[in-house]
Amino acid sequence: MVQKSSQDSDGSTAPSFVEEAYFSGARIGEAIDWCNARKDREIHVDVQGVLNSTQEEIRFTGRLLQVKKGVITRRIAVAVEEDLRRRKKGILDQVVTIGGSGTTQEDVAATEITLKNYLKRDMYDDLYYDGRDLQQAVKDLEKLKSRQVACTVWGKRASDRLPIMIHGALIGTSDSPAPILPEGFLEVRVEPEDSVGDPKIYLVAQPQFLLGPRSNPNLTVIADKVYIQPFAWKEAPEYRHVLEARNLTVTVKSGKKLIENVSFAINEGEMLAIIGESGAGKSTTIKALIGDIPSTGVARIAGIGSRNAQKVRYFFGYCPQDLSYMYETFTPLENIIAFGKQYDIPEWRLIQEGKTLLRDFDILEKGNNPTKELSGGQQRRVSIAIALVHRPKVLLMDEPTSGLDPDNRNELWNFLTYVNQEYGTSIVVITHYPIEAEFCDKVAVFIRGKSLVAFGSPAKLKASMPSKGFSVGIVLEDVDPRAPKLLEEIKGVRFVLQRGELLKIFTDEPLQVIAEACVKKLTDNEIGVKIVKTKSVADMVDYYIAITRGLISGTIEK
Repeated sequence: MVQKSSQDSDGSTAPSFVEEAYFSGARIGEAIDWCNARKDREIHVDVQGVLNSTQEEIRFTGRLLQVKKGVITRRIAVAVEEDLRRRKKGILDQVVTIGGSGTTQEDVAATEITLKNYLKRDMYDDLYYDGRDLQQAVKDLEKLKSRQVACTVWGKRASDRLPIMIHGALIGTSDSPAPILPEGFLEVRVEPEDSVGDPKIYLVAQPQFLLGPRSNPNLTVIADKVYIQPFAWKEAPEYRHVLEARNLTVTVKSGKKLIENVSFAINEGEMLAIIGESGAGKSTTIKALIGDIPSTGVARIAGIGSRNAQKVRYFFGYCPQDLSYMYETFTPLENIIAFGKQYDIPEWRLIQEGKTLLRDFDILEKGNNPTKELSGGQQRRVSIAIALVHRPKVLLMDEPTSGLDPDNRNELWNFLTYVNQEYGTSIVVITHYPIEAEFCDKVAVFIRGKSLVAFGSPAKLKASMPSKGFSVGIVLEDVDPRAPKLLEEIKGVRFVLQRGELLKIFTDEPLQVIAEACVKKLTDNEIGVKIVKTKSVADMVDYYIAITRGLISGTIEK
């Protein structure tokens, strides 16, 4: 097991902690045991081995779908993410099964298996079944009762036993007894390529299937592998940024522009703080991003244009500042069910997901209490659970810490960090407190009349200040309003920020030289000095004050 961090090709930082384990192909049983011990985690796999169909050496990465360890069968099923072969001979299946060294029963005989656990909850709903387990697939699908299920099947055509792969929408299931073995069947509607011709309805059967009068052998697939995506109707397209605004502009009827040419983007799993004064356009930007108000320019969530309101709503969760929108006489779980139904989620699943969220949020014991009896912090957690029950890609929060004392604000931010890391959910928080931006990966700064003036990581924004964000820090014996003006008279001092007795003097000159000059200036004017620090670090409050006063220019990270 190792800890490590890395940078992706787009410059974003990979998870700071990775639990990683290596197994040879001969130790696939131990690899399966390792996965089973972490069955609620999202596991990624790097495999080297031999592709049994071509005897070609192969390497690929993917996401774990299923492991199976029996007396005879030892298999890992993986959804392929990247084919790492140097010379590719054909395209890998979307789902590949992996066995140990020398196996011929699976797609790949592995020589090396590396497993990575990013300590993130497995939030995927997709399912994998071996062809012989089709009856179990039928039982699971009947329980799910999802309105649209995507189904991909690899197998052999019943008429001539030639390999075939079909992908389409599941339109029916059946579970019927056979003379010797029980059988499961799926009916899959496959649309024609390029929309030419009529769709075909395929019957998917188990390997022991005997042809009967109901089946057309040319449209019957004897299944080897079945990959099911139960909630295909809410699958996102491929996207680079989980949330993106480009030249986003909102104009009211009078012609006044509330925001103009706002452009920024965040990657999957990042946290973004939006800070700025009232009326600067923070909430307007969020409303435009989710399609609540008309706008021009580009606004996308999970690659879906926000003007496509019917689809984009499945990919974000929204927590308003005012908690009174919840039904105060309902219990937390009843609130989750009531609001979750708008996402076309079956009630049994809302109950299941709701209990999991309440347990994770440490308020399950309050599950039977009316929401009005919960504390403000507990109600906020219920609000977040409501916003997360449909597993959105982005959680949007409007001033969640408003009115909280510093201790409760820190507690809420620690909780949001947990949500971000455990569920992999990207989080966008509008806040009046610039210091809270320190908890986030990215910060967007808005100023009234100018819209977005700065965007980037807290570290990079602070580094854009004089001396890369370092300053001379002086603590006075008593607050003296004369001090900032006196110090700004010193040659080389760019500006001075004062917070009570603390002064931060920003300069491009050597800090030691400026520190000595500042102390002399203060003592000459009979202003008592308690502490001098020649390398004081700027925080986001310093940055925000400096940019809103026009002392520095903002930068927008691309």
